[in-house]
Amino acid sequence: MWLCLDPANCTVLDSNRAVRDTLGYAREEIAGRSILILAHPESLESSRMVWEALGRCADLRDADIQVRRKDGTKLDISASASAILDNRGHLAYGVTVWRNISRRKRAEVAGLERQAQLRALAYEISVAEERERRRIAEGLHDEIGQALAIAKLKLGELGQSPSEPASPGLIEELRLLLDQAARATRSMTFELSPHVLHQLGLEAAVESLGKRLERVYGLRFRCERDAKPIALPEEVLVVLFRVVRELLLNVHKHAQARNALAAVHRVANEVVVRVEDDGVGFDPGKLSPAFTPRGGFGLFSAAAQIQALGGHLEVDTSHRPGSRIVISVPLPASALIERSQP
Repeated sequence: MWLCLDPANCTVLDSNRAVRDTLGYAREEIAGRSILILAHPESLESSRMVWEALGRCADLRDADIQVRRKDGTKLDISASASAILDNRGHLAYGVTVWRNISRRKRAEVAGLERQAQLRALAYEISVAEERERRRIAEGLHDEIGQALAIAKLKLGELGQSPSEPASPGLIEELRLLLDQAARATRSMTFELSPHVLHQLGLEAAVESLGKRLERVYGLRFRCERDAKPIALPEEVLVVLFRVVRELLLNVHKHAQARNALAAVHRVANEVVVRVEDDGVGFDPGKLSPAFTPRGGFGLFSAAAQIQALGGHLEVDTSHRPGSRIVISVPLPASALIERSQP
């Protein structure tokens, strides 16, 4: 795109068809008028010196400006200007060449937003890890530590009377305390890294998680799965299970749901996990990717981790009542080879 200018009064003498097609003005609508009429009013004050330099045809290279189309929309332009001299060396007119950089600007803005989101995610992960460590420490102290401490006292009572037989009641108390410590240990071990996940796969771990949700929270749970477990590498297993666990815990915390479903299937060359509930649902458009110290795992965090595996996470807003979240991750080559074998 180019415009021919009169540097004496910064007016447009002529323009090529590309300018008119891109901006929507007819030739007569801009010819003879100040170049400033093409400046977008939102950015004019901050870029006035650049526009005046363009109008005077001062030597200018790749200056970023914002142009106003006829319909009022904004266009990002990289502008260069050159003076044209007559045969006596006097300034005759000038030419400014414009290049549409709107796509590049959008990419830059998206990149900055992505960087901000990644910084927020890194902060969120750091805070979440510390919150998890604190929760584990409190569980070890309050449940396991206290049960073992009381058991130790009871054993001390037995030691005080070595000549007398232990009372059945005292022995039963010890048994109950040790059972309590064992249950707490199994529960915490499952939350840290469920043994079933690494031994039997994602489907079995999700099913086991659902049973725990039913038992602890009263949430009715159903698991759908293929007949044969999907072979997945360790890093994919861990991330998928962590995401599904957080989604199901969010169902309990926020959805006010009575029923939940987790489905794990092969679909073409992907493993697809679907989490549904019959709760109050939510509007994903109103969720902010920004992290707050009171926030939790968050859909943004879940989506970022799934994207790191080459997959994607989608919220199905058509699911009523409740919500449906679909996770798709490419199957590794080893799983595809195994699937193709008879």
